[in-house]
Amino acid sequence: MTFNSISSFINPSNIDVLIVSTATLCNNFKLEEVIEEIKNLPEMVKVSLGCDVPGLPSVIVSPEKAIIEAVKHIYKEHGRKKFLLMRANTNFFESNDREAAFRKGLAECGLEIAEENVLDGNFISEHATEALTKRIKNGKRDFDAIFCVNDNMALACMSCLEANGIRVPRDVSVLGFDNVDIADEQHFNITTVDQQIGQQAYESAKIACKLFDQRKKSAIRKIISAVPIYRKSCGCKSQDFFHERLLFKNDKENFSQKVNARASYQLYLLHAFLVETQEAVPLEKLYNRLVYCFSLFDITNAMLVLYDKPVYYAKDNIFMYPDNAVLKMAYKKDEGIALPEIAFNPHDSMVPAEYLKSLDLTQVMFPVFAEDYQYGYFIMKIGQYEKIFYQTMFELITKEIVSSIQISQAEKEKVNLETRNISLAEYSEKLHTLSLTDELTQILNRRGFYEAAEHTINNYASFAKHGLVIYGDMDGLKRINDTFGHEAGDRAIKAEADILKKLFRSTDIIGRLGGDEFAIVAPDMTISDFERIRNNLAQKCAEYNAKEIDPFVLSISVGCAEFSKEQSDLDALLNEADQRLYEEKRMKIQLGIIKNSR
Repeated sequence: MTFNSISSFINPSNIDVLIVSTATLCNNFKLEEVIEEIKNLPEMVKVSLGCDVPGLPSVIVSPEKAIIEAVKHIYKEHGRKKFLLMRANTNFFESNDREAAFRKGLAECGLEIAEENVLDGNFISEHATEALTKRIKNGKRDFDAIFCVNDNMALACMSCLEANGIRVPRDVSVLGFDNVDIADEQHFNITTVDQQIGQQAYESAKIACKLFDQRKKSAIRKIISAVPIYRKSCGCKSQDFFHERLLFKNDKENFSQKVNARASYQLYLLHAFLVETQEAVPLEKLYNRLVYCFSLFDITNAMLVLYDKPVYYAKDNIFMYPDNAVLKMAYKKDEGIALPEIAFNPHDSMVPAEYLKSLDLTQVMFPVFAEDYQYGYFIMKIGQYEKIFYQTMFELITKEIVSSIQISQAEKEKVNLETRNISLAEYSEKLHTLSLTDELTQILNRRGFYEAAEHTINNYASFAKHGLVIYGDMDGLKRINDTFGHEAGDRAIKAEADILKKLFRSTDIIGRLGGDEFAIVAPDMTISDFERIRNNLAQKCAEYNAKEIDPFVLSISVGCAEFSKEQSDLDALLNEADQRLYEEKRMKIQLGIIKNSR
């Protein structure tokens, strides 16, 4: 959601050519929806990367030959005949294409796959683990090979097999797809299919540049063939296979050691930044920290643009960026930092006209966001480290910027309050209370809950008294958001919080830990009281649903742990309560109790 707002800047005044990673977008949207969105974009040179889009030059990968070859290899070289398929579901065209090639490979080997051995993992590790665990426990292990339509599910399956005493590749051969960077680490060594991502990107850029230079449209269609890579997970020794995109390509012998050293160094850099930013500061004092960050992370230039005021942006809406923005900060490695404070209209260009010349190739744009609000955006030229490193780094910077904006606003409010003869002590108390309160529900936020809960538990435990720590997780909030919108989701969260406030005593500690998760500390209560609490919660939710105020069904699952003098660690108690909550939610799902619409 947070990055969708960037699409508002796609227009000829900002971009010459546009390469759309359609295959990636189709992991979240239907191909027809992606094609329609591309058609609605302004006129410019566009290239589709990953999907064949009618009327557009497209670079696609053909996985069929590589998958068939890999299936035949596992059958002929390793004698595997009973395959299990871990696919996504039929909404994912990539999964469908890979499944079709897999079945064709089986047919050419004279094999078939039993339908009970076709599992849906939805491209997600947790789903793959859950599906395979259920398959193993529901019957004897009657397969000796698994094809997963992506490597993340292959990694999950390998871990699941080992956890159930099934050895890879001794008992079961595993074949993945994608050749992600971790696939050739010595602990995994996944036999997989490589899509030649680097080659796809190169061909897309070459086509885009050619069409831009010629100022013409064309429906060029370039097909890249995927290649199988055989490693230990199928029973082979690892191939000596290295990609141009990988670092240290000319030093293959020490590749893993250098990758590990590089990863450790990047973690060190992130740690150094976190140490530097422990305390939030006003925006004016933050810029020096950002300069330190840029030099630390090999960022050669950067610009920070902030809107006049935050813009609300819900997932299901089109982001409408405002007419007024300010270039707050501009940084160049050789020149240092400038604070231009130039107002401009972001509809005209991403930065003021006088700064357009500062933008060169390979600029990356990040929105500055917090929950459902966009505060502005960063434009920067990133350096030598991996993209995921910069994304993690930027998410940390974003939190710093938003905190600084809020502190700056609070300081302005402080000045206003002081001019009205409101005492600083009263103002500080107000700020402290606000910092501990969840804005949506007006109960304690995570920080406020932890502060009050730990104090209460330690106080009662010191007198050998006990009580309950209760963990709650709303049932189906994601589906409420997806079906009825985020405003409905917010109403559901507020309604659940109101129920908790009415149900528990004024001496109990109630907090929202984030999203749809709540926690309560109830002193002097025992495990025997918990069933009554759970029943009362269910009754209050049923009463709310009976009023038919909203189209969704309000429901919450809860678990508990008992604190005492012997066990007073809040994190451990919450973890124990969470485990019991999970058991209740799993039971509800099995019984079909959880429903999210009327």
